[in-house]
Amino acid sequence: MTWSSLIVYVDDEADNTHRIQQACRLAQAEGAHLIGVSACAPETPLADAYGAGILLGEVLTLQHERAETALRKAEDRFRDIATGAGLSCEWRAEVGDPTALLTRHARAADVLIVGRDAAAESGWRAPHPADLVMRAGRPVLVMPPVPARPLDGAPVLLAWTDGRESRLAAQLALPLMRRAEAVRVLELCDPMDVEGARARLADVVAWLKRHDVRAEGEARAHDDRSTGRRLIDCAEEMQAGVVVSGAWGHARMRQWIFGGVTQTLLNDCPVALLLAH
Repeated sequence: MTWSSLIVYVDDEADNTHRIQQACRLAQAEGAHLIGVSACAPETPLADAYGAGILLGEVLTLQHERAETALRKAEDRFRDIATGAGLSCEWRAEVGDPTALLTRHARAADVLIVGRDAAAESGWRAPHPADLVMRAGRPVLVMPPVPARPLDGAPVLLAWTDGRESRLAAQLALPLMRRAEAVRVLELCDPMDVEGARARLADVVAWLKRHDVRAEGEARAHDDRSTGRRLIDCAEEMQAGVVVSGAWGHARMRQWIFGGVTQTLLNDCPVALLLAH
């Protein structure tokens, strides 16, 4: 498997230039086409239906014009960086909901690259990573605001559970893992199942090596830390640049209510996070 085209989402956050640069490096490494995507949903003004209704049309027109201006600035930023890197690239933008737009255009790429925190500050300007993972049908590479380490070529932590989501994430992340300095496949398991986990990991490592991925497996028994916290600690321990994980292995509503691995990673992971569902 290779990545022949990548989408990077372009917004107004401080980390956006760095995100585009990282996407360019990935596209160069893969010989891939890079697509810049941006959306801006006009903020709906609060208005008195009786007293201010006559002005509502003017306000909406102004909001639409502001959105179009933001998209033009985003395009300039993207093209300056992508063409400067000598890449094959194109631009797609629309006044509308960012998550919905990016979900539609996911058909054009192998992976979507987005920021982690922008939607929390301005959902009208950036996609929600969790919604995108569930809806896009593509792996989503979520970039933290200030990445602790470089992305391409850095060690990769593959979080393994013997289920559909992990298998899909591992397959879709093969292009990234092939170039990684090292790959650790980690399964956190019951203390009574360590030997079983090692046997499962041996199969995964052998499969990865047949795909030219330098990998090793490690089984660790659960302790008093949450699974998400332990994965983050392990990523820090091995100085990983990316954590690869299946997403929402349990019902998403359950994870929202009780907490879960995916939500912990999205909230706190200090390095890039590749998620697949």
